[in-house]
Amino acid sequence: MANGVEVAIIGAGPYGLSIASHLRHANIECRVFGATMGAWKHQMPPGMLLKSHAWSSSLYDPNAAFTLEAFCAEHSLPYHPADIPVPLETFVAYGEAFQRRFVPDVENRELINLSRSGSDFLATFRDGSAVRARKVIVAVGVHPFAHIPPQLRHLPNELLSHSGEYGPLDRLQGKQVIVLGAGASASGLAALISEQGIEVSIVARDNELPFPKLPRTARSLLRRLALPLRPLIHPNSGIGGTWLLKICADMPQIIHALPEAYRLHIARTALGPSGHSSLRSRVIGKIPAHLGRTLSSAEAEGGRVRLNLALPDGGSESLVADHLIAATGFRTDLSRVRFLQTLLPNIRTVQGSPILSFRYESSVPGLYFAGPATANSFGPVARFAYGAIHPARTITAHIVRARSRQGEALPLTAHAEPTEN
Repeated sequence: MANGVEVAIIGAGPYGLSIASHLRHANIECRVFGATMGAWKHQMPPGMLLKSHAWSSSLYDPNAAFTLEAFCAEHSLPYHPADIPVPLETFVAYGEAFQRRFVPDVENRELINLSRSGSDFLATFRDGSAVRARKVIVAVGVHPFAHIPPQLRHLPNELLSHSGEYGPLDRLQGKQVIVLGAGASASGLAALISEQGIEVSIVARDNELPFPKLPRTARSLLRRLALPLRPLIHPNSGIGGTWLLKICADMPQIIHALPEAYRLHIARTALGPSGHSSLRSRVIGKIPAHLGRTLSSAEAEGGRVRLNLALPDGGSESLVADHLIAATGFRTDLSRVRFLQTLLPNIRTVQGSPILSFRYESSVPGLYFAGPATANSFGPVARFAYGAIHPARTITAHIVRARSRQGEALPLTAHAEPTEN
């Protein structure tokens, strides 16, 4: 028989774990399905640095007690709110410690189908098991939505990969590599590849690689006098230093209240590509960069890949390498989430993203989304771990209020569980 649960959370990354900790604190029964910090452990290269500052890279328990800073203090790890970048390994270890403390029973099972069963949902897993849930929260992160430009999609896998697919970089040893892109993924990955003795170059349409300015170690008298005004000019938002990003980070419900065209524009343009400031010295002057180039086409040629590029002056250029890494970002497209295919005709979307209520609920009652898939509804903070606090609080409060209106949740109806042949 299929087990019943009030809330099923699909995804055990920063968003899924933060939401689960809030639900359990509110005595809402929930089960979490997925590999704990799976994408962070298996699809990002060792040695990577987080783009966000340490102070804005915590997961969220209801009392905000077990922060990244607290974890680093417990384990005598280097920590500074802004000046010391967070290594991937530290963040993964912190996420796993958070899971053990607040959600110790995460179930590492792969969901293959989510469907309606009366007023409930039926989640069917690859191992043949099934779970009925009154409500489902989808927090699958960004990795299902890796974007490959159409000019590259015909290339074979041995010549093309996406920056979101790495793990260890061993498969690149002995190859000449091109990284396409200018953001944090491009510069960070290129630096790691170069530091392993692999020949690598960067190709980007930007005229320069964007890095935040390093903090000043010495300031003029005028700058010291103006220091108290800095928070008014460049507010510290957790995702950037403008007032727009401050609103996006702290008040995503305001973004949600804007007309759709404005929300989509903010989600698309509020944050440009930018590597961590500490990467500047590891990239500039050390890795060849072909900047101001626009990708025209690409072709496989004798077991290598040739990139055909347009130059700003109207000319053209070709570059050849053994392997191309597309550090070209992510674009939400729910049609790429296989377990949603049954429900997809009933989920209203815009530009591939779910259209959500103020409470993160989709057009399918009881089906919620959290994380990067919600950026078109709640702004760019949804792309950062820093944004997990908002759906954790909002969805929990919504479910608690719904329960109080309807009375305590009744046991779910038993349902036959699929068995393996």
